[in-house]
Amino acid sequence: MNRFWVISLDPAQLYDYSALVVLQCIPGKESNIYHLGSVKRKQKLPYPEIVQWAEHVFKNPQFQPANGVSSPKLMVDVGGVGRALYDMIRADGVECIAIQYTGGGEIPSFANGAYHIGKSAMVGKFLAAWDDGRVQVPANASFRDLLVNELKAFRGYMSSAGRARFEAEEGEHDDQIMAIAQAVWWCEQYRPQEITKLTFTGATRVPSWKQSGSGASSRGGGNWFAEAAAHHGSGGGEFIGGINHR
Repeated sequence: MNRFWVISLDPAQLYDYSALVVLQCIPGKESNIYHLGSVKRKQKLPYPEIVQWAEHVFKNPQFQPANGVSSPKLMVDVGGVGRALYDMIRADGVECIAIQYTGGGEIPSFANGAYHIGKSAMVGKFLAAWDDGRVQVPANASFRDLLVNELKAFRGYMSSAGRARFEAEEGEHDDQIMAIAQAVWWCEQYRPQEITKLTFTGATRVPSWKQSGSGASSRGGGNWFAEAAAHHGSGGGEFIGGINHR
């Protein structure tokens, strides 16, 4: 399974922060590893500039297919203003994955071109990977301190309805966390599965029409295909797809 880059956009209205995250997903037999390459947020960006920002990063040659690296994925939170930005990106001919947060929604679904999932379920997947040490942040990353501060101000609690809720403390932000969370959640939920290689060594079972007493040897294998063809009337001639074409 090849590794691949994920560019994840958590857009915001003009006076809030939009966050753009770049991480590399490294699939494994049991679980994925995530290397955070870039975490940035920008404020007061007009919508066309947010689109240009995301597309510019997504098209960076560094993230394109190469030896051992598959095509990158661009993900967009399509709640609120995100839907318009998603449509603008698609209109530019760039394929992207739409993520829609729902109320509750522990079980993910796909409808109207978007993956639907509750915020608590998404954050739960991210925090589980984080606690396992599978979301890795370079020690010298310029974004490390800001991200750690967001995590410190990120709180979970139970609502009056008995549901888990996650949000930033008053006056704080969670834009970067949510951009990372939606990327990790999608990769965890829909991660590539390893396909086991099949090895074909040829059939060895004795055909029913070659059992002892029919004048045949007691072994299969070897020339069984030609013998089967002859049995079905081709004389070992053109025997294609189980049908005698002579």
